[in-house]
Amino acid sequence: MKKSILTLILFINTLYLFAQPGWNWPENKSEAEERNVLYTDYLKQQNCESAVEHLDWLIDNVPNLHVSIYQNGIKIYRCLIDKEEDPIRKNELIQKSLSLFDGRIENFGREAYVKNRKVTFAYSFYRSDKTQYEVLYNMFKNAYELNGNKIGNSNLVAFMDIVRKHKLTSKTISDDEVLNIYDNISNTISFKITNEPKNEARLRRYQDNVDKLLTATITVDCNFVENTLGPKLIDLTSAPTDEIVQTDYETLTPVDITYSDEIVNLAKKIFQLSITGKCTSSEIALEAAKIMFTNEKDFAIAKFIAGREQANENYETSLKYYDGAIESSDDNEQKSEVYLNKAQLYAVIGNKNKSRNNARKSISLNSKNSGAYKLIGNLYMGSYDDCREGKSRVKDRLVFIAAYNIFKSGGLTAQANQAREQFPSMEELFNENKEVGESMNTGCWINETVTLNKR
Repeated sequence: MKKSILTLILFINTLYLFAQPGWNWPENKSEAEERNVLYTDYLKQQNCESAVEHLDWLIDNVPNLHVSIYQNGIKIYRCLIDKEEDPIRKNELIQKSLSLFDGRIENFGREAYVKNRKVTFAYSFYRSDKTQYEVLYNMFKNAYELNGNKIGNSNLVAFMDIVRKHKLTSKTISDDEVLNIYDNISNTISFKITNEPKNEARLRRYQDNVDKLLTATITVDCNFVENTLGPKLIDLTSAPTDEIVQTDYETLTPVDITYSDEIVNLAKKIFQLSITGKCTSSEIALEAAKIMFTNEKDFAIAKFIAGREQANENYETSLKYYDGAIESSDDNEQKSEVYLNKAQLYAVIGNKNKSRNNARKSISLNSKNSGAYKLIGNLYMGSYDDCREGKSRVKDRLVFIAAYNIFKSGGLTAQANQAREQFPSMEELFNENKEVGESMNTGCWINETVTLNKR
């Protein structure tokens, strides 16, 4: 009875298999047919121990039967590996699994695709085995050379992880080799971010992890960024090629500019590592940021450049990059922050009117930005000597009432109390025939009408 059922199953499956493309049955196909049915049925039942006997027969006797015997073979051996507790036997099963990938390539090609999957499989078992680091390193290199930007996403961080482990345990990889691999992985991540927008957030996390692995592999400090990466960027950007046609940094307007992906990616790398190495004050970090901003308008990058240029006392350039930051954001709080930065810079320059105007824009976008109120109040407080005419003590002290009002509006009680201490005295009001509650204009650049009050 059992034999009849098996015969029926074989017949049904044979009809199905003959209808499928890609099968290469031997001339005497009966045993191959039976073995194929048995191993697939056992696999469906998760009876990997019984399935492997028939699978191995097919691999040994009809290795070109069909690609599925290798695909299913990995499933069967993975099942056996997971169940095996003896480390020696487990390693034998892993090695047999890896040979299945090679057998698939030999019989069905697609070397790049299969080796990409092979190294993923090998890494999952050998990533903590020091004796396998060199093997994994060479497998990753080979898979990357074959696949390039098509390398699997899961292999990006894994490759850098093995680079780190192999270098630290063998000392046979140079810093330049590490950096070249890091460059390639970073460039691939950038390519994937552009071409796989739905995976952008995950890919950016991968880049963060790759950056951390680099700094754990070689010493990444300011000296490394400035003297190793910096000259590369300078050489690329100074080359008289079509990669860089012209850049008008003074107006922030790209003029027929094209940066190659190589330059942009190197600039991003320099900037990222400058942050890691705490050397964002370097000139090469500033140059890298400018290239990044020219390539892609970004609020944080523009704000960084503006701050650096302000520190360098390049005030006009700084103001234009602050404008670039404002244009790069749709967030009112961010814009408010930058308008305050502009207001502070105009205060340094000595242009109080523009300083106040920008502070007011800051307040209009975020009424809780106390820094903008404080700035205006301090401008008024500091204008006493400039605005004082010396004809009326009451009028000369109106600037403090204006300062008090803005401090109060911003909830700055301590500053408001300090301003109030400079109000006209009751005696001064009496001597000039003025009364509390009258309206007067401050005049001067402030030009605000305030209500008279006494200290």
